[in-house]
Amino acid sequence: MKKLLYFSLLLMMAAACQHRQTAAVVLNEICGKDQDDLEWVEVANASQEPVNMLGYKLVKMDGDGVDKTIYKFPDTLIAPGAIMTVNAEFLKARIPNKKPAVIELIDPNGDVADAFDSEQDLQLEGHAKGQSYARIPNITGDWALCKSATWDAPNDTEAAPTETDELFDEEEEE
Repeated sequence: MKKLLYFSLLLMMAAACQHRQTAAVVLNEICGKDQDDLEWVEVANASQEPVNMLGYKLVKMDGDGVDKTIYKFPDTLIAPGAIMTVNAEFLKARIPNKKPAVIELIDPNGDVADAFDSEQDLQLEGHAKGQSYARIPNITGDWALCKSATWDAPNDTEAAPTETDELFDEEEEE
């Protein structure tokens, strides 16, 4: 019985990994606040074909479990391997850096194409100002805490850490 349960668990894990690897568009980096107080979410085309983002959306789940659509993608093509950044100017809600972050990328069919939960994926309840959550390496890697947010640059865990006195801002809006 234990062997059957173990085998079933392995099959479910393999299916989850396979789904994650075959998603056309994935979340790549999430930053609550960088050194310039900017916030953003990067999405990347992990496929070999251009992807039209029309119908995709970013959803943020708050601490009470309420989903809020924070961005709807326009009719835009993303080339294979390309990364698109959605910054705070276009987001309809703030990305927390002092609290857990839960962001989902929803495809045009309403299915979750990719998701990130700072508590589940990294056991973190926030990140310091100037840091971010990122896939290392870009697009295909596992989630990690980036010591320096990497707007328009490859994700890197070896960047210089931020100052501890700047870990969290006093004010943060939702």
